[in-house]
Amino acid sequence: MASVWLVLVLWIYINAWIKVTQAFCAAKVHTPASEVLAGYPVSVSCSIEDDCLLTRGRDFRVAWKINNDFAPSNLSYQENTRTYGLRVPSLTHTADIVCLMCVAEENCQIVDGVKVKVGYLPPVPRNLSCVLNVTQSSILLCQWDPGEKTPSLPTKYTLHALSYNSEKAQYEIPPGKNFYLIPRESYSEYFKLEVYVTAVNVLGNATSAPLELIPMETAKFNAPEIKRIEADKPGCLQYSWSLSQSQAWVQSTLSVELRLTTLNNQLNKELVSTFREQQGYKIKTCGLLHGTNYSSTMRVKYRQWSEWSEWSDPKTATTLRRAPAGSLDTWLKVNDQLAHLYWKPSKHFRANGWDLSYIVESKESKTALCVTQESHCSFNLNKWIKKVYLRATNAMGSSNQTQVRVYRKTGLDSVSNVSVRPQSQTSVLVAWESPESSGVTGYTLEWRSLSETLTLSFILMDKNSSSTLLTGLRPYKPYEISVFPKYADGVGRPLTVMAYSSERAPSKAPKLEVEEIHHSQVKLRWDEVPLEQRNGIIQGYTIYFWGDSNDTQVINTEKTNVVVGNLQPLTKYHALVSVLTMAGSLNGSVENLTTGRIDGFDMVLFVIPACIGLSLLIIIVVFTCLGKHERVKMCLWPIIPDPANSSIKRWTTTDSLQVLGMPPFKEDKDPVLVFLSRFSLLDLTEKEPFEGDYVKESQWSHDVDRRDGSHSSFQARSYDSEQDRDSIPYATVVFGGSYQSHSTALPPYVRSESTQPLLGADEPGSPPPYENVPLGKRVSKAKHFIAFPQDPTGSEENEEIWEEFPMLRSLEIRDPDHN
Repeated sequence: MASVWLVLVLWIYINAWIKVTQAFCAAKVHTPASEVLAGYPVSVSCSIEDDCLLTRGRDFRVAWKINNDFAPSNLSYQENTRTYGLRVPSLTHTADIVCLMCVAEENCQIVDGVKVKVGYLPPVPRNLSCVLNVTQSSILLCQWDPGEKTPSLPTKYTLHALSYNSEKAQYEIPPGKNFYLIPRESYSEYFKLEVYVTAVNVLGNATSAPLELIPMETAKFNAPEIKRIEADKPGCLQYSWSLSQSQAWVQSTLSVELRLTTLNNQLNKELVSTFREQQGYKIKTCGLLHGTNYSSTMRVKYRQWSEWSEWSDPKTATTLRRAPAGSLDTWLKVNDQLAHLYWKPSKHFRANGWDLSYIVESKESKTALCVTQESHCSFNLNKWIKKVYLRATNAMGSSNQTQVRVYRKTGLDSVSNVSVRPQSQTSVLVAWESPESSGVTGYTLEWRSLSETLTLSFILMDKNSSSTLLTGLRPYKPYEISVFPKYADGVGRPLTVMAYSSERAPSKAPKLEVEEIHHSQVKLRWDEVPLEQRNGIIQGYTIYFWGDSNDTQVINTEKTNVVVGNLQPLTKYHALVSVLTMAGSLNGSVENLTTGRIDGFDMVLFVIPACIGLSLLIIIVVFTCLGKHERVKMCLWPIIPDPANSSIKRWTTTDSLQVLGMPPFKEDKDPVLVFLSRFSLLDLTEKEPFEGDYVKESQWSHDVDRRDGSHSSFQARSYDSEQDRDSIPYATVVFGGSYQSHSTALPPYVRSESTQPLLGADEPGSPPPYENVPLGKRVSKAKHFIAFPQDPTGSEENEEIWEEFPMLRSLEIRDPDHN
């Protein structure tokens, strides 16, 4: 049994060895360059050995793969019976190229392969520069920018230096370095040198642009040292200087720049002078101010295009002093007997010293009014002092006196329309219009900072000036600017404005405070923004007030308080204030508040004024009614006359005036008879009957005397009874013809023209009502209007008529013979 298993294992092993031996085929892949430039063509060949078992007695073909992808068949070719090739026209990336032997369509075996790397030429070195380090042993340092590094392809750099004697030196640069120190023996400091750098890798090389230079011109010296400064004569300083100790060996002529700055003086000025000197030689500068402290510093370089050294440490020196020279510009302001004098150096003033003092004196009093080292002072002026004198002094002497005239007359005409326009962050243009007065001799413009305690500044101008430019202002700071016109006998009133050279939003917003709060309104207040934090002129405030319903009230105001009304009780509200300048605004924080409830006090405040107003109205109405009783009575209860109970009475002028509502005469001794004009006589002929209930106006005769030419008059009778006193005339008499032609027949009764209702018509014992004349009937003609006959037979009938018409009794014309 064991022998059987041994035979089986041997058979399997021998069969597998035969198959491996049949699959083995010796072949070799070759390429001319394993590293190529990106984009360049690549050629690869595959050589098959003769003892390849895969090709023995079989049909086969050769295929290629590039990075596991079959190459197109048009790229492959056959050189001879056992050699096959592949040509890639452009290879852009590193690739693995393998050769395959294919016996059938799908039976391909890899026989060999090669890896082709793709790279680039080294980048060209750029920005090559060299600097000479001037020390005890000068060294020329050259450095460059190598560009983008390619780790897969190592790059070597070489520095080439070609001196004036045509000796060329090459220096291999250590890996990873991009600078090199050229030794001193390879160049001369004062002769031309050419330098360039080459970069080399397996694919090629690159060379930088050549640099031509004189090493000393590239040198940057250390800061020089000022040894000593001497003031040998007025207005001049002399300097002794040298290079640093490590560069003291340099004996070349250098460019030296000297900078001087005045100290502790209002005439701050920087002077820069350039010299060409060797170290060890002295430098002298003149034209300086006398007796002035100067801070001096210097720097050096080799040529104009060389690099400056650093500035040396400053040293201070003082020019020789002299007495001050020139006059001062002055500005005197007088308030009663107190004077304030300001001054500043004029264009021609020279202090000639650093320790100046100023003396203000008067020749009238022959005393010094003030002595100070400041640029202003205050003093008392007596009324007889007309001029004061100012002079500057130092240890060497005094300047000439500057005369200052005292103007006690102030309040003259001022300028108008002063405007300030910013020109930059630190300057403004001030313009104005001249006064109407023609005696202006000049102007003084003064300004001062409102946020800083600085001395007042001023400018003097002639009479033809109408504008000036103020410089040196600080941005976002308030300034007070005033313009004073000057006259021959005094100074005009100033016109002052506040201005900023530049503005921005305020630095701080005001904080809202609730001053009063009620159920329907709230009073808010806030403090003004501090002057130094305004950063501009405040244009106003905007208050935003809103509730939970987002119904926002926007209130613009220039005050620092505001009252917000139309609010609801017990409601939460929010308030915000924003402050505004010409250049921006700033919002404050949001304040929350809640309105109160309506309390008893508020109700009392509402009810009491209402009651008082109603009471006053009632009182006024009552007093009006009492004062106008008669007129009110006539309006409410008019008197309607009753013709049946009316009579004609005698009226005087006083009575008629009372009826008309006019005051009576106080002195009425002789009453004058007044004849009634309300009685009308109607003359109806047979051709003019009554139409309707009334008689036409044209038929009324208002002049009784004109109808018959008689001089009869109707004189009212006087009744003393109360009933007659209260009666009103109310009657019309109708005649059918002229007085001369009336018949003995009695005329019918005609009703009055009045449309008012008759009173007492239904009362017992009252006379019968009047009746209208029927249409178509005529009125009997009466020849004349006389009394009824007085015969005994007709007396009763006549009395009945008089009783029915009492007013007619007044019209009775009695015969004088029957009186």
